[in-house]
Amino acid sequence: MVRAPALDAADLPWFNVPRPLDLDDLAGKIVILDFWTYCCINCIHIIPTLKRIEAKFPDELVVIGVHSPKFSGEKETDNLEQAILRYEIEHPIVHDVDFGIWKRYAVNAWPTLMFLSPDGYILGQLPGEPDPKLLEESLDHLVAEMKKTGTLTGGAEELIAPMQATVTGTLSFPGKIAYSKSDREFAIADSNHNQIVTTDHEGRITRRIGTGRIGKRDGSFEDAEFFRPQGLCYEDGNIWVADTENHLLRKIDLTNDTVETVVGTGAQGGFLKGSGPALKVSISSPWDVSMKDGWLYFANAGTHQIGVYYVQEKEAALFAGSGQESLTDAPRLVATFAQPSGLSVNDDKLYLADSETSAIRSIRLDKIGLTATYVGTGLFDFGDKDGTGKKANLQHPLGVHYADGALFIADSYNHKIKVLDLKTQEVHTVEASADIICDDKSCTRLWEPAGVLCLDKDLYVSDTNNHRILKINLDTEKTVIFLQ
Repeated sequence: MVRAPALDAADLPWFNVPRPLDLDDLAGKIVILDFWTYCCINCIHIIPTLKRIEAKFPDELVVIGVHSPKFSGEKETDNLEQAILRYEIEHPIVHDVDFGIWKRYAVNAWPTLMFLSPDGYILGQLPGEPDPKLLEESLDHLVAEMKKTGTLTGGAEELIAPMQATVTGTLSFPGKIAYSKSDREFAIADSNHNQIVTTDHEGRITRRIGTGRIGKRDGSFEDAEFFRPQGLCYEDGNIWVADTENHLLRKIDLTNDTVETVVGTGAQGGFLKGSGPALKVSISSPWDVSMKDGWLYFANAGTHQIGVYYVQEKEAALFAGSGQESLTDAPRLVATFAQPSGLSVNDDKLYLADSETSAIRSIRLDKIGLTATYVGTGLFDFGDKDGTGKKANLQHPLGVHYADGALFIADSYNHKIKVLDLKTQEVHTVEASADIICDDKSCTRLWEPAGVLCLDKDLYVSDTNNHRILKINLDTEKTVIFLQ
């Protein structure tokens, strides 16, 4: 066995602790170091597993999140703080901004779990997503064994001081925003309130759907439950919801005031393959949805694929993506994607924001389904640069919306809205999104926008970390707060 290196992190930012920690503070406890970065879907998948383990062993075990950021935006301490609050993480987090701890522990993948003994030795490491049941069973045996030997001294709870949740108003970390021309209403994924909100053209709330409690329950608007929904589309009296952390797609019927699960089992699924009855197909972190001609496309972010739900047939199927996390243009079933998070469809193409490659891509809606990449070149290529085609750079875009030959992009980690002209391939920043002009003094610059919608000459932007929806007029370049 190898002795665990010191964290040596007293000078780094810490969260959820009264003071910085090192291995001496952790003596007598089993320690799990969770090496993660908040953009990573696989890292997000582990959070509920760690929560269950912490609740089961509150005195014997400590989880420490070692945040080793991939994107430059993730290096900003304020951005990390918002991610911790968004995912309601209560265990200690150290911001390993220069990868010092990562290097000392010879980690080479997100996520990686490193297990330390109560006397400070490395018990083993587990890269990738663990099987939740096997991990819990293994820890059951480990804790029981160490209790017999008397090496556990307890007192783990004394090391933790969770941050207070952000006080939000009408919205909490909103995801996507959609509009139905036939219903003349907007729909918003009020993600951390675990609800869906509809509004009129003035931003007045017309419905708040769901109890706000985390859960999977179908039924009336007053009884239904969601878990951090992110994406939605709205047309003809129905709102289709990517209920992300429930691993479900839901249908909101505004005529009958009901919520119904249409795709998924409620358990996180593996790679999409073939097709089958929609309620028997397990999906993984659906992040957005887009509808065309009775086919509901969904971004299956957790497996780096695109799925499709055939509404009339009630069947779900793989639409695109081999499941490998990379950027390869090819016929749709063998093309590769990396955490697709935003979708928008027009007459002959499905457009997507491929977040982990900071790419904007499309899939032809024909039998072969050739894919094309307009912006983006690889998993570690990103930046903030306007230009033509692949000379432009984005940073972890989450939202995309097609309108009149252009794609509006929520360039999330650059805190901007950008536009791709599909004819010229030119990418430029919407200057009004970078330099906000607003009569309301509470207007500040965008902060990790997750969604964008273009309606006539107005942009509606989910200003996620500021907990609001902004409306930016493209002619006057003035901004108003649509909903807050």
